[in-house]
Amino acid sequence: MSLAIAPISGGLGADISGIDMTVSLEQEDIAAIEQAFDRHLVLRFRGQPLDAGQLAAFARQFGELQPHVQRKFQHPDEPDVVEMRSFDENGTFDLAGASRGATERLRDGWHSDLAYDRVPAKATLLHSVAVPSQGGNTCFADACEVYAALPGDLKRRIDGLTAEFTYGHNERNKATNLAATTLDKQGRDNTTVVHPMVCIHPASRRPALYANPLITVRIVDMPAAESDRLLDELFDWLDRPEFRWEHEWRIGDTLMWENRGGVMHCGRLDYPRDQRRHFIRTTVRGQPIEAYTAP
Repeated sequence: MSLAIAPISGGLGADISGIDMTVSLEQEDIAAIEQAFDRHLVLRFRGQPLDAGQLAAFARQFGELQPHVQRKFQHPDEPDVVEMRSFDENGTFDLAGASRGATERLRDGWHSDLAYDRVPAKATLLHSVAVPSQGGNTCFADACEVYAALPGDLKRRIDGLTAEFTYGHNERNKATNLAATTLDKQGRDNTTVVHPMVCIHPASRRPALYANPLITVRIVDMPAAESDRLLDELFDWLDRPEFRWEHEWRIGDTLMWENRGGVMHCGRLDYPRDQRRHFIRTTVRGQPIEAYTAP
């Protein structure tokens, strides 16, 4: 097989084919995938069913894996993998479990994974095990393009600002608050950090909006009402359809997406609740978020 890279939707998203995900890759293929990842921000690998061990082994070729705070959903055979599922141990629809990374209203769900961590993830790899007959898509927003499109006065208003990001004690977003009920006490109490509102991607050096509606709760050193208004204005920009690409899942798909700045994502909670939506997921360790200051 020979590795091939095909862009999906303009600059956001690319299909990767011509590799076997169950075996170790050649170094030149790893380098080519890394380069495509930096450029396209979301990579899609289709039609290769994986178990948890195979997903973790594939992901480790791109860096050290980063354990997730959701210990309740840790995979029994692979500690660096968590299960993302819409059902509980009895097979009944579980709204709290289904709300992890997915919302009924897309506008409220955009986020970057582990934004509540001091050192967020570099990459998330999500692999489909069971998908509903309709709905349950994962959507992506190009946060670099969002920032580029902001009016000049809005860019000046957010220049140099920082914000509080929290998972375990989030009263601003109902979906986050519901998903956080599955955390243990340590997870609830150790998932609040401060990051820049606007970051710069470590490879492309493009600035991107980093504040997001699922995890960001307030702007530091700003009155609450003013903070809420400014965040809502930014999140309305983030939700514009012209910045978006949407993936319709098939069993055996794997997505790999950027978390260091450049892309936001959210799953749709719009599928039949008597049908299973089940994924396995792992994250590659990242680096501190770098602030962008406008020239």
